[in-house]
Amino acid sequence: MKRFLLVLATALLASGAFAQTATDQFGTIINEASQQGWLQINVENAANFIFEVEPFLLDVRSEEEFAAGHLEGAVLVPVTQLSERLSELPEDLSTPMIVYCAAGTRGNFALALLKLAGYENVRNMSGGFNGWKTAGFPYTE
Repeated sequence: MKRFLLVLATALLASGAFAQTATDQFGTIINEASQQGWLQINVENAANFIFEVEPFLLDVRSEEEFAAGHLEGAVLVPVTQLSERLSELPEDLSTPMIVYCAAGTRGNFALALLKLAGYENVRNMSGGFNGWKTAGFPYTE
């Protein structure tokens, strides 16, 4: 995970696409992540959280993966389109949100982008949709 964040930070800095403010925000995200279990939630805790809190569910996989199965109520925004489609997400930046992909890697990229966009209460489901299915939790086909 540390390697992922280092690669992401390096890519952001090398691209020149983000202002110094974004770099500072990314440092804050890394600090927060290191203190909060890397902003991850396992599938068992995610299932409880979904039942109790009813968070916004963001699936960042491809359209094909989504069509093959997804969490009920999830909104599909592929990670490759996320920065252009933030308007499809809740306006309230404090809305509880779980982001997931197939296993967790794309979810981590989405998590970093969402944190940079100002979302305060977002977690990546470690193990992703594959972990969800393996645990035997329900999903929509």
